Amino acid sequence: MERYDAAHNAPRSGRGLSTCGSALVCLSDPRAELATMLILQELGLGVDLATDPESAIRWVRQARYQLLVIGGSDVPLRTVALRLRHAAADARIVVIGDDRDPLDGLAALDIEVLPPPVDVNALMRGLWPAA
Repeated sequence: MERYDAAHNAPRSGRGLSTCGSALVCLSDPRAELATMLILQELGLGVDLATDPESAIRWVRQARYQLLVIGGSDVPLRTVALRLRHAAADARIVVIGDDRDPLDGLAALDIEVLPPPVDVNALMRGLWPAA
């Protein structure tokens, strides 16, 4: 799977095939990223991949996404989620949680958290309302 640095190049995109809108995925685990991308494409969304949280935030300011999926970052996910909510007030935001980062209280900002452990089945159930 090829990825691009959004500071210099556009993220990899499948928007031309989209029937339901678009999503931006920013996950540090390549397997989780691939699984998420395939699930969202199966749901009819065009999917862009960001290389890191800063790139994701820059792209959210440039394009309109219906769904943002983030997780597994060196930057605290709470901080990234809050910055994404500020940049994309109308987008659905799903944070794939981990044990290192407390994410309580994000529901008040309409940010969904998939608590650990997240496997493919939990991911599918968490993302299914995107369709």
